[in-house]
Amino acid sequence: MKFLDKLLIVLLSLLATCVSLFLIVISARVVSQQYLSIYLSMVYGKWETGALGIVLLIFSLFVLVYVLKPRKLPEAVVSDSELGKVCITLGAVESLVQKVIRDIQDVTESRIYIKRQEDGVSITLKITVNYDVIIPELASEMQGTIRDYVESTAGIKVNNVLIRVSNVSNQKAKAGK
Repeated sequence: MKFLDKLLIVLLSLLATCVSLFLIVISARVVSQQYLSIYLSMVYGKWETGALGIVLLIFSLFVLVYVLKPRKLPEAVVSDSELGKVCITLGAVESLVQKVIRDIQDVTESRIYIKRQEDGVSITLKITVNYDVIIPELASEMQGTIRDYVESTAGIKVNNVLIRVSNVSNQKAKAGK
C-alpha cells in the first residue's frame, strides 16, 4: 500500500471517528441543546467555518474519486502485432515464478516481487534456504531456470532476476514440497 493510500485511510478514519463521536454525544444528551446552539451561533457566518467545509468537501470528493477510479492491473506486453496486443498480468508472471520455486527443494520460503519495465520485467526474490546449500550455485541455477521458464512460457523478456537470501533455515524442506 502506498503512503498516500495509508494517509487517506487514516484521515478518513479520523474524520469518521469524530463525526460518529459527535453524533453519539448528541444522541446520548451528554451536551445540552443550549450549549450546542451557543456553539453553532459562534461558528455561524464565519469564513473559517466555510473554509473548513470547503476543505472537507474537496477531501471527501478526492477520496470518492480515488476509491471509484477503476484499477488497471499491472501488465506487460507480450506481443504487439497487426491483430492486436497480447498482454500478461504481473500476477500471472508471479504464478509462473512460484511454480519454478516449488520445484526447488532447497528453498523453504519465498516472497516474489515483479516489476514491469519498458522491454520486459524484473523479478526480485526474497528466499529462505536450507542450511546445507551452496548459496551461490543455488542462486545462479534459480536465476537461469526462472528466466528461461518465464521467457519460454509467457514470451516476455526477463531483464534480471535478483535473489536475496533473507534467512537460512535449520530444518530440511518437506519431501512433499
